[in-house]
This record gives sequence, C-alpha cells and structure tokens, in this order.
Amino acid sequence: MSMDTKKLLKSIHVVSLHGDVSGDIKGIAYDSRKVHNNYLFVAMPGEKEDGIKYEQEAVRNGAVAIVAKTYNPSMDGVVQIIVDDPRSALSLLSREFYNNPAADLFVVGITGTNGKTTTTYLVESILASAKRKPMVIGTINYRYMNKKVKAVNTTPESLDLNMMMSEYLSQGATDLVMEVSSHAIAQGRVNGIDFDVAIFTNLTQDHLDYHKTMENYFAAKSLLFEKLLVASHKSKKFAILNSDDPWISKLRIKRGIHILRFGNSKQADIRPVESTTSLDGITMKLSTPIGIIDLKSPLVGSYNIYNIMAAVATAIVSNISIDHIKHGIGALKHVPGRVERVENPKDVYVFVDYAHSPDALEKVLTALSGLKKKRMICVFGCGGDRDKGKRPIMGEIAVRLADITVITSDNPRSEQPETIISEIERGITNTPKVESMDPGRRYDSKVYTVIADRKQAIRKALEIAEKGDVLLIAGKGHEDYQIFKDKTIHFSDRENVHDYFGIKN
Repeated sequence: MSMDTKKLLKSIHVVSLHGDVSGDIKGIAYDSRKVHNNYLFVAMPGEKEDGIKYEQEAVRNGAVAIVAKTYNPSMDGVVQIIVDDPRSALSLLSREFYNNPAADLFVVGITGTNGKTTTTYLVESILASAKRKPMVIGTINYRYMNKKVKAVNTTPESLDLNMMMSEYLSQGATDLVMEVSSHAIAQGRVNGIDFDVAIFTNLTQDHLDYHKTMENYFAAKSLLFEKLLVASHKSKKFAILNSDDPWISKLRIKRGIHILRFGNSKQADIRPVESTTSLDGITMKLSTPIGIIDLKSPLVGSYNIYNIMAAVATAIVSNISIDHIKHGIGALKHVPGRVERVENPKDVYVFVDYAHSPDALEKVLTALSGLKKKRMICVFGCGGDRDKGKRPIMGEIAVRLADITVITSDNPRSEQPETIISEIERGITNTPKVESMDPGRRYDSKVYTVIADRKQAIRKALEIAEKGDVLLIAGKGHEDYQIFKDKTIHFSDRENVHDYFGIKN
C-alpha cells in the first residue's frame, strides 16, 4: 500500500511545510521502531515522553517525512510537516491512508463509565445471530471472527484502529462495535471515524486522576455525540442514551441525529415492562418501538438490564429482527471478568468482576446481595497511580453492602499497597476490623480485614466462605496480570480460585 504524499497531506491542516513532498508514502508510524523505508513518522507528544526525541531514529529506519508540532533545524534534508496537533493529525492521516474503512462499516461507538464491555459483547452476539460479521474493539481484546489481539488500550491509537478496520473489512467484516474511552476522545484517537451509532451508558466517578473534575470527564464523553457523531458522513446517525442518567440532560444533540432513549421511565423508548433477576440470569419483557420483546439472558445482575436495553436499541436501529435479538441476547452466556461465575466444589457462589469504580462496585454488590442465600463476602482493592479520591468511597460501599470484606491490593503500580489500603480504610467508620479471620467463626455484625497479598486474600475468603455464600472478587476481572513498581507478574483472580480447589485451568 502506498499513497501520493501531496494527496495524503490534503487531509490535514499544515502550519508549515519544509522540503520536497513529491513521491509516495508507503506507511505511517508513530513508533520509531516500526518505521520502514519511505514511511511517514508522526512525532506525538506523550504523557511521559515526546515523539520528537525519536525523529533521528525514525529517519535511520527509513522515514522520509516527519509530522511534528515544532520544526527541527538539525533534521535538514528530511521533509518536515508542522501541525498544531500531531495526534489529531495522525487520526486524519490514518483515515486517508487506509481509504476511510469506517465508511463501509456499520460503526457503533459505546462510551460511559460502566457497561461498555458487556454492551459490546451483547451487540456482537445479536449481530452474529443475524449472520453479520462484526469486529469488536474493547477493553478485553480486539477481535474478528476467530482472530483475537490482546488490547493495549480500551480504544487503540487511530493508526492501529484504521489499520484493523481496513484489514478486517477486506476479510468481510460488516460492522465495528467499539468501546470509546474518555481518554481516546480527549486525545483525538477517534477523530475522523464515521460513526453510525453512539451509545451513552452512564457517568459516575472514575479517571479523575486524568480529567480532574466530573465536568471535564463529561465534556470528554459528550464530544462523541456533539462533535464526532455530528461530523460523521453517514446518512443516518443515532444517539442511544440512558434516560435515567442525570448527565444526559446536559448533552446537546443537534438536529439530524435520531435519538433513542432506554431506561425505566415511561418516556424511554425502550423500557422494561417486567423483569426478574436471579443467580441464574435475567428474564424480562421490553417495550420497544417494534413491539414487546420477551428476553432471557444468562447474565447476572439487575444492572445488566441497562446493558441489554442499550444492545436492543442498537439492534433496532440496525434493522435486526426480534427473533435475532432474542437469540443473540440468550446466546451470550457470560462476559469475561464481568460477574463471571467460577464453579467450585464448595458450592459457594463465586464471581469475578472488573468493578473498580465506586458506582460499579456498589451496583454489583447491590445486585448480588439481593440474590444471596446466606452471607455476602467481598474481596477488593484499588489501583495505584489512579484517582485517589475514590478509595475511601469504595471502602464505605464495600463494608456497607458486604457482610465480610477483605481489603487487598489491585495493581499497586508505583505506590505501596499498604498506603492504598490505608486510604481505603479512611472510608470505614463503624465497621470493626478483624486482624485474623478464622474459618467457621460466626460474626454477629459486619466485619472487615486487611490482607495486602491478593493471592492470600482470595484464599482467606475461600476458606471462610460456606455453602450458599456469595463471594465477589472485584477490581481485576478479565486481567491476567498484576502491576507493581518494578515488575508485572501473571495473576488471574479466576485462576487463583481454581488453584485453591486444585482445578486445572
């Protein structure tokens, strides 16, 4: 693949141009190690390092042109294209180089604090039921048909995104279902993507280490609807919104975009007429613009009703039949690391979940507590180098909703696990702390304990759990690693449960 340089540069606003741009570009890279002969290198500023530092290496590897924010006089002889925002430029250059693959796909973008991953799986299952060929970009992996790539970011860089769309489109893909993170929107990774559908699941506290305030966090999310969906060249565009979320009222949706609302209010276009939840799943009737739909889902947790409604709304605007909607919802048995049941010989209801924000933890504990037959046990921690304000909030939520809480490490990163745990404990005021928790002992009131080693914390929870208890291991979900200051180790909550019982993974 190659493209005339002049044609490629027409896709961006160039502040100044230095050098002869005749000839073709055979590839684009933002990582100097991935540059080959006749490549264009985009020097992007990063949180830790600036791509400008790697311009010389990129040229040695074959770059014939550099896109950067500032001119480098020591790079005389190399074409330099100066732009205001290299990252945004990368989005538009990638779109042009790969011939705008999003134009030939039905593109669904899902944003919100919680529910994005589960909703992508539900939409994927419905599309597959209708014999379409969806590709999925999300937190767990990037996948199409039988090919899976481990996710580096929830939403990849624009170059990687356009490259994957182009590759899978050539293999027959019909749809793209993607999680769109607030980071990706703020950093311009999805600029230039022609969206058909944008979904807003909810907004609660998370990522304030990056966005600083909830208003900034919302402003980033809102760009998907107020800027990116508006700029899309698709003939019909849809905003699918959770009408029960108070932040929705702040969105300013322009004319020409069709709105479909889901929620519990009578004003919602898609709403549950009746529903039943249990540890075996969800049964419900949905009122929709295409009639009443009877649904059965193996997913656990009443909050999944919202994810199902968002997926059904997407199916409706995609002109998918009720039969395929019902089959697709029922066919999804579980989502990796999202209230994922781990069978065990002790007959304890063990669930692994990714909940790592206050709202997510409260929702999953509330849902499981309402279904429990005996005690509710919760193991959780908070990640290091992330929003510290949520730590005491999550501590309060855990001890309020669980009978026994085991506070432990998550991904401590550069922080000391004990420091993070002490900040979690600040939110705990009236719940007694037990230094050593013994199996078989009955506690008359709610208690909590601290075990910094996550493996030992899980083992202790499994020791004290009895038949019929519900055990939630929260925070890491699908992750198979744990990040420390000086190393990253293999670690899976699900595998640790299996190891405790001697079950082969």
